Amino acid sequence: MAELRNAGAAAGLALLTWLYPARASAQFPDLVDLSAQYLPGVALEDPRPAEAQVASYEGTLNLPIVLGKSTFLIPGVGYHNDAVSYAHIPPGFTELRTFHAIDVPLLFVQLLPNDWSMAVRLAPGLAADSPELEAEQLRLSGLILFTRSFSERLVLGAGGLASYSFGTLLPLPALYAEWKPIDGWRIESFLPAFIDTRYTFWNRLELGVRADIAGNSYAVRDERIRDAWPCAGDGALRADRTQCFDHIAYSTGVVGLVTGVRLFGSVWWTAMAGYTVYRRFDQRNARDERVPGGLQAMPDAPFVRTNLTWRIPRD
Repeated sequence: MAELRNAGAAAGLALLTWLYPARASAQFPDLVDLSAQYLPGVALEDPRPAEAQVASYEGTLNLPIVLGKSTFLIPGVGYHNDAVSYAHIPPGFTELRTFHAIDVPLLFVQLLPNDWSMAVRLAPGLAADSPELEAEQLRLSGLILFTRSFSERLVLGAGGLASYSFGTLLPLPALYAEWKPIDGWRIESFLPAFIDTRYTFWNRLELGVRADIAGNSYAVRDERIRDAWPCAGDGALRADRTQCFDHIAYSTGVVGLVTGVRLFGSVWWTAMAGYTVYRRFDQRNARDERVPGGLQAMPDAPFVRTNLTWRIPRD
């Protein structure tokens, strides 16, 4: 299966899937978020004429704990699933259909003098085609972010994030901004993960535009892959381990329109529809190097995403 994405980029994009910036005004991650995303089938570069269709599902739960007047601890848990279906597959093609990722993040937020705040987040987890407690599947990500509220309308922040998986450490800078030019209109960005702008009508309806990039890296332990040449047997069959397929990475960047409706309380349903602007699959060996012919860019396509979210009340 010639699919999913680049190692250093893969680790970073996987990290962006789980990290969310804590804001200076004590606005924390959502209490509950359930999402589903659908992308239609597109032709693979190899093998032809195979087509692959990807659907992604995700659920997160966060539990804020007040440790003091200015100190908060937010443990959480998250699950992500990428499901792949195929059409027009040639004989001998190995169909890897489901990939799982489980993470247990812990976020610490400290409000500081002069409208500053500090957020530190660690997120251990594992990701594979069949989750098992193996050292090779374990990964760790971290974030530290300092933000300052310059006014009720402007918050700026900076820091760094890093991820470690499959023997690769990837550090990245992080920049955060939240600006409310007028009442009801909010522009938010956390680079390099997303840019989002929305206008809220009557505290009931949201309309906006969003661009984001995300992905994941998964260990592949399917016997059909592990027992295939040249990765099985003895002697010559094990000679060139650089060709052995160990893990796979998938990333996608999207731009689209967002519509949201407040159902009741702080529970919102949102839908996003748009187009992908970046999409690739990448096969890696145990040394986190791309196997020969393992990189595959996929054609851009329309997508739709829906979320059911229980937000922390702002009042």
